[in-house]
Amino acid sequence: MWTDAWKMGMTMWQTGVALQETMMAVPVVIARRSDKIDAAMRNPLDGDYVELARMVPEKVEAFGSAGASLMEDWIGVQTAMMGQWRDIASLGTIAMTRGTVGRIQARNRRIGKLLGGAGGKALKPVHSQVTANRTRLEKAATRSG
Repeated sequence: MWTDAWKMGMTMWQTGVALQETMMAVPVVIARRSDKIDAAMRNPLDGDYVELARMVPEKVEAFGSAGASLMEDWIGVQTAMMGQWRDIASLGTIAMTRGTVGRIQARNRRIGKLLGGAGGKALKPVHSQVTANRTRLEKAATRSG
């Protein structure tokens, strides 16, 4: 489709914005959680163990989802590339058909869309978790003091 190049550019721009939002939220989350770790170490009976217990599982879930997303897109690219190699090898031979060039073009678009969107799809679970943590921790800090 003729709009695919524009959509790919917009997707990469949106990924850049999400990455910036993630990077802006990370220091806030680290600072708030560092305070909670410090408070729990100073007074173990009064620690915020609900918050402390969230730290590792949420990272495992977010980064696991990100890795799975990247692998899914990578498998899609590899599958498309195998088809490309087969069809490109047939160019200029008796095995070439009218559909060969069309398949090559369609796969090129698919590969571009997969590669253009892979970063944003992988970033999405991490971005969602980090920005949600920032919002929640800032609200909790406002309520407590």
